[in-house]
Amino acid sequence: MPNAAQAPTWESSPLDKVSFTMGGNLSNSSNSNAARFAGLGAALMSQLADGKKNISQSVVQQSDIRPLNAAGIAAAQSKLHSSNADSTISLTLKTASGKTVTLSLANQDDGMAVQAQVEGGDLTAEESAALAKMAKGFQAAIDGLTAEPPQLKLDALTQFDSKVFSSVDLSTKLKIDDKNNQTLEFHADSQKRSVSMSGPSGDLQLSVDLKSQAILGNPIQQAKALQSYLKQIDAAAARGHADRDMMSMFKDAFSSLNSNYPVTSATSTPAAVDPLAPTNLDRKLLTGLADFSASMTQASQASNPMRPSERDTFAYNLSQTTQLKGNDSQNRSIEQDQQSNLTASYHQALSAGQKLKLSSNADSQNYLFYQISDNASSQTNIAYKDGKLTNAAVTQSASQSTNIFKYVMGHLVDHTSTPVNTSKTQSFMAVLERALHPDKTDKTPEGAARLKELLDGLQDKVLLDSYPKKLNS
Repeated sequence: MPNAAQAPTWESSPLDKVSFTMGGNLSNSSNSNAARFAGLGAALMSQLADGKKNISQSVVQQSDIRPLNAAGIAAAQSKLHSSNADSTISLTLKTASGKTVTLSLANQDDGMAVQAQVEGGDLTAEESAALAKMAKGFQAAIDGLTAEPPQLKLDALTQFDSKVFSSVDLSTKLKIDDKNNQTLEFHADSQKRSVSMSGPSGDLQLSVDLKSQAILGNPIQQAKALQSYLKQIDAAAARGHADRDMMSMFKDAFSSLNSNYPVTSATSTPAAVDPLAPTNLDRKLLTGLADFSASMTQASQASNPMRPSERDTFAYNLSQTTQLKGNDSQNRSIEQDQQSNLTASYHQALSAGQKLKLSSNADSQNYLFYQISDNASSQTNIAYKDGKLTNAAVTQSASQSTNIFKYVMGHLVDHTSTPVNTSKTQSFMAVLERALHPDKTDKTPEGAARLKELLDGLQDKVLLDSYPKKLNS
């Protein structure tokens, strides 16, 4: 008997761009989120921007053998338009004028749905144009989240037109299999950016505090600090044997949230905005990035049946906090603290040529079990009293602990523990004093160039480094 045809039932007439996209995606042989949501976010946002105030459409695919009655179709449509659908994507934009724009997409085996609405009045021409510009970025975020493996493509959502929109929120729930979902919560406004993601592979959380614009450096300084942090993340991933796909998403999110900060007058005229704000000279000893916290935790795995307590784990935390203290611009201090922490454990074959296949048989129990625990910090302190510089120092520390357990035929034959740590404090009073009170030599073209080179190199002395040996070099 031939397969029964699938007859789609539409909520409303399918003669617009969004419905055409839905119909094309539904006819695809795959019902994956990637196939069903392909181009749909961009189509929905573009159609809303073109002038439709509210959009609501759903399509239910039913079998000719067991067709749904009117009540069954209504129930299926209602589920697709609710959070109970298998996979859902919701984007909320708040405009500076007080309107709320909401777009939602849903997918499950037997159908799809979309909704778009504007609350608080019709969109202006400027708001519609800004919305249309976000369509490709919204679709890029969807394509990334539904890819295999998933990716975090959030750049366009952090770079929204702040003159038109005051905030952006993205919330997703994507079905992985019958037991697992991948969820994401993203928020961005002029004060904060954050992303939280959870799935069967693990969790990640990142938050960036944009309230203190005065600590931000110039674009060159920011790019340098960002690349330095990404190298630290790569080093932690290699040392702790992190999941490559999870770490890639963590780096994507870290880069997106710490790039293209909103521009305000605070960075150009800090004293007029905040008397405790760092000067351009002070910022030479800061990272140039906004304060942030970032963490990633992989789902632990018991990969050794004979010793289930030996779990493969990876947890990494990275943060920066800055405090501006004092009474006025002449009596103030700056404290910037960077921290990183890595804890990990993993199994490895005794030699590079061997394949690790742990089982309940003693013959398979030939391996090394690693336990990693690392900490690093970099603390900058700058102080002024009565307008005079009294402190300009950076204290850095790094510690690494490596425990290795060697097993042969299931028997522990060796255990080594290797702790390594170092710390150092450097004063930069002299070079900052030269910048504040240049002598005749520093005022010559050659002297000024040398002093500028010294000042531009200070950032390298500040940035976090988790390797003790590098701190000693």
